[in-house]
Amino acid sequence: MPNQERVNKMQSIDDLKQYTTGNPKYRLTNANVFVSQDGYHYIDYLDPVEKLSPEIDANALTDQVTVYIENQLQSNPERFEKQAGVVKQRFRSIRGKRILDIGCGGGLFLSKLKKDGAQVIGIELSDPRAQYARTKHNLEIVKRPIEDDFWKDQQSSFDVVTLWDVIEHVNYPEQTLRYSAMMLKTGGCLFIDTPCRDSFYHRFGEITYKYTNGRFPTFLNAMYSAHPFGHKQIFSSSEIRCILERVGLEVVSVTKFHELSFPYSFYLKRLLKSDLLVNIALPVVSVLLWLFPVKNKMLVIGCKK
Repeated sequence: MPNQERVNKMQSIDDLKQYTTGNPKYRLTNANVFVSQDGYHYIDYLDPVEKLSPEIDANALTDQVTVYIENQLQSNPERFEKQAGVVKQRFRSIRGKRILDIGCGGGLFLSKLKKDGAQVIGIELSDPRAQYARTKHNLEIVKRPIEDDFWKDQQSSFDVVTLWDVIEHVNYPEQTLRYSAMMLKTGGCLFIDTPCRDSFYHRFGEITYKYTNGRFPTFLNAMYSAHPFGHKQIFSSSEIRCILERVGLEVVSVTKFHELSFPYSFYLKRLLKSDLLVNIALPVVSVLLWLFPVKNKMLVIGCKK
């Protein structure tokens, strides 16, 4: 069917998540994954975002959390360089551009664009990460979700809105993307990177789950989590394209690429549950992924007409 007809006929994943019924297709260690008629994959856990205080608790940033942010969350500096480079490629100059990063983490991405003269603001709901970003990089950080009334006065005022490894974490992704699009000026661009369901890792997890009757979900266990702010949904490239079109954006590009947000050992520990097995597997996995980088994520760019 024509693309626009498909866009109009697809169910809203937000509606599905509000009224989850039936049996999950995948019963994982940390989550139950439901699959809709249209193919959406999502879990039935929602974060109590409405209960969060908008005030940043400075005491939440301990030495231990600082070490985690610097050695785990920001362990791949090239990742943040690439993100900054992708944004800068869309403009002749980034100087003076207003940029909103939703889920800004420790603020390393925004700090790079700030150095180039951009006017940057971050949204971060985690107290220690918000505190780290505003003290380490002297950034303006707001602890209010994009759907909050706080942002109404700033609609249509940003040149760029980014969601780096964020849309898979939110309660209602279509709503988040709709409000994100509302923040853009005409001609402004929304940048998203997120795990891609039509990739090797997810497909391999589905196969191992099916042929072991759920005993060995392999990668699926690392891709979904009902823990606070864990992965609640994983989209296919066609699904994310349809949702962006539904919220009024023109999809400029959808590009698959290889990237891991954390060191290989982080994922191996979740899969193997044994430090000994991790130490044995780590050098082998490192070499294999260097030789054969799996395109496990997608970069999506949508612009406001």
